[in-house]
Amino acid sequence: MSATIETERRSGAGRKLLWVILALSLTLNICFVGGLVWMRAHHPPGPMERMERLGQTLDLNDDQRLAFEQFVRVIRQRGRFVRETNQPLLAKIWNELAKPDASEAAVTQLGDQIRDNRATFQKEASAALLSFNKTLTPEQRRKLADIAQAPKDEAARRFFSVVVP
Repeated sequence: MSATIETERRSGAGRKLLWVILALSLTLNICFVGGLVWMRAHHPPGPMERMERLGQTLDLNDDQRLAFEQFVRVIRQRGRFVRETNQPLLAKIWNELAKPDASEAAVTQLGDQIRDNRATFQKEASAALLSFNKTLTPEQRRKLADIAQAPKDEAARRFFSVVVP
């Protein structure tokens, strides 16, 4: 009889352990999903997500979508190029400013190079935007203008201020 009692104790303990493991697993899954929901709610979308939403908001056809993708590609590639080009120039400015006898001419020249790089990017971005804009219907153009004039977040405001001079 004691063998039967011992078996019942083991199976009872095994069931309790199984329930504890299942409860822990459920708790971890709920925390993970809750974390994902919290992150989505508290972190604004990135630039590419905003661009994707913009394309969806405008309800683009296939040709317009291709033009939009070309526009986004120009912005992404040229933006990356400007950042990569200007970063060393900024470092040079700070290195120059760290010197006891910093050269105003050198700082000004480097600043001019940065400004010129940004201006070139802005011209290329504006040309890409105009090219994309030509594919839109009047209603879509109005929608795009409304979105650009009243962006909902700071990142979108910065984006449109760079693209449109």
